Amino acid sequence: MKFLIAITLAAAAACAAPQTHVNVAAVRHDIKDVIDRDRANPRTIVSMGHTTADSAVVYTQAVAAPRHEESWIRGASGWALAGSKDVTASAN
Repeated sequence: MKFLIAITLAAAAACAAPQTHVNVAAVRHDIKDVIDRDRANPRTIVSMGHTTADSAVVYTQAVAAPRHEESWIRGASGWALAGSKDVTASAN
């Protein structure tokens, strides 16, 4: 009986923890807007990586160029590129 009460209390504590959900589509849209304004480095978003409310990993590609993994952070003035690196596809 004590075991069942312990399980019930543990489940209740897990449910009571605050749930934080990130609207990845909205983050992608906001970052895409910033990328679209960057005329010096035109590229498109290929996919999204780990995304939180304040940071995101975005995979981009320009025409005839390798993919890039970009780190983005959200500050007071919106989303800004924090860093970028080439990503080479693995041959499997």
